[in-house]
Amino acid sequence: MYSFKDPTPILLYTPKELMEKIVKRIEKERLRQNITQKELAKKTGIPSATYRNFVYKKQISLINFIKILKKLRMEDALKLLVDTPMEEEIAEAIEILKNKKERKRARKK
Repeated sequence: MYSFKDPTPILLYTPKELMEKIVKRIEKERLRQNITQKELAKKTGIPSATYRNFVYKKQISLINFIKILKKLRMEDALKLLVDTPMEEEIAEAIEILKNKKERKRARKK
């Protein structure tokens, strides 16, 4: 989400910088909820070492990242990636009806 505190467009960040911002935000929420790193790891079912790697080395699998977001009740952060706007769903349905089949692959023109 855009923040007035940091007006830098997201495209200008390196992946590492983005990961640092993500970790900082998650750690801030974890502390706000007064949960230790060890407790959070246990509640999500991931090893403590995995959580520490996320915090200090900025490395984590997508599945473990999702577990952390859900446990901290931050799953809204995934909404933009998962939810399809209604207009897009309608357009896809119309396209499928026109072509009589759903596209499974892309083709070069």
